[in-house]
Amino acid sequence: MKPEFIDYLESIGIKSGILLDRIESIHRFYVEMCPDEIAGIFVTDYIDSDGKREYEDLWFFSGRYVMEAKGFAAGRDEFVIVPIKGRVAHFRIKKRDYDFKVATDKSRLHLIFRLDNKAIADLKASKENCDALRDTILKRIKPNMKG
Repeated sequence: MKPEFIDYLESIGIKSGILLDRIESIHRFYVEMCPDEIAGIFVTDYIDSDGKREYEDLWFFSGRYVMEAKGFAAGRDEFVIVPIKGRVAHFRIKKRDYDFKVATDKSRLHLIFRLDNKAIADLKASKENCDALRDTILKRIKPNMKG
């Protein structure tokens, strides 16, 4: 994996162990399946009622495709690859305690986007991961709005 992917994962608390090994394995799978170079990564997360961070889905992005490993943290093996280039029909952003500039421990960000083929994606972020989701929106989602 790219060093910036490792840096990102470490920044949200995934530093080693089974979860990192699983992400590396899924990344290798998508490198084989996707015809483009993988250029971005995002992990959906939320804070549970006990204040613990929970990870849900793993996302990779290339110039033309979005890839999701649904429920990867729970051990699910469900993988999706969908063309995204120029196909984002709609997106909705919900934010709480986040100014779209600098995240705090209270920050939450939620993105739902729909492609022109009716496929829907749901990405959530908490704490510092809100900055990564903001960057994903600006670099991967907004530029692919259907014109």
